[in-house]
Amino acid sequence: MAQPSHIFIVGIPRSGTSVLRNILNCSESIAICGETHFLGSPKTGPRLLKYVVNHPAKVADRGTLPPWKKPANPGSRQAFARVSDISTDTGAEKVVDYIYNNHPTFWGWVAEHVDRQEFLCRLMESDRTDRSLFDLLMAFYADASGKPIRGEKTPDHIHHVPTLLGWFPNAKIVHMFRDPRAVFVSHRGKNFKRQNISSRHRIFRQSPLAYEAYLSIDIAIHWLRIAQLHHQYQQLYPNSYYLCKFEDLVSDPGAHLKRICDFLGIDFVETMLKLSFQNSSLIPRHQVQGFDAAAADRWRKHLHPVTNKWFVWWSKKHLLEFGYQL
Repeated sequence: MAQPSHIFIVGIPRSGTSVLRNILNCSESIAICGETHFLGSPKTGPRLLKYVVNHPAKVADRGTLPPWKKPANPGSRQAFARVSDISTDTGAEKVVDYIYNNHPTFWGWVAEHVDRQEFLCRLMESDRTDRSLFDLLMAFYADASGKPIRGEKTPDHIHHVPTLLGWFPNAKIVHMFRDPRAVFVSHRGKNFKRQNISSRHRIFRQSPLAYEAYLSIDIAIHWLRIAQLHHQYQQLYPNSYYLCKFEDLVSDPGAHLKRICDFLGIDFVETMLKLSFQNSSLIPRHQVQGFDAAAADRWRKHLHPVTNKWFVWWSKKHLLEFGYQL
């Protein structure tokens, strides 16, 4: 199978996308940069609406909608558009200045590792589209390590697979998937410790019970929509889209990494199995380790039985479909 031009790792947050990115970057051929949040993400309401009406994924059309009709939390793409229009010389300079002065998300990597004038010249020489700006960051990241296959990892780009494959027809998508209850436990633990969270999360967090309800509903809706998108992408892009369950990866990493490498058309290397990382948010940060099969079910010790029943009520059909125990 031919190697892809780009590799995009997507999925619900806290599903192992960072782990897979670090593993694939062990390859001598692949350089996948961190989260750019370039395309934004749908809000909870539109996710539920699309799930209920089984709306096909038409995120590629979102760029033509007026701002007040865009059902998304804005990403870097929208932030840059508010700064200026990169199709003009003055606009391109303003956007580059914004990137170098503000370091938005992973775009800060460019400001720290690439000469500003070189970035501006490369942007000026491109066709000045959102696609070329996005590709430029990935190109710089890959060039820094001398690797031919570039890529990016933003979980919420699962909602933008049609856009990604429209922009990069020879790309491949790897979708990391995980039991929504494990995702919930991981998110809850992380958000109770974080200071930098949205005002909505901060308000609900004042009451553990209210926050448990709010977060569980948000994750259940998000997970159901992503499960639905999986079936759509599987049919639309059989040669460009691959699903990998987090539980399978940590339980039998050798077998599943070889399958991913076969899908990507790259060589599997043993260093992929020896990588040290923290594959569970439920263990102390200093306990860095490799693949741990127990990470697949560790969340069960931290989930209240009522919350478990709540998730089963929302998603029993899909839980069974993907082989998850109730």
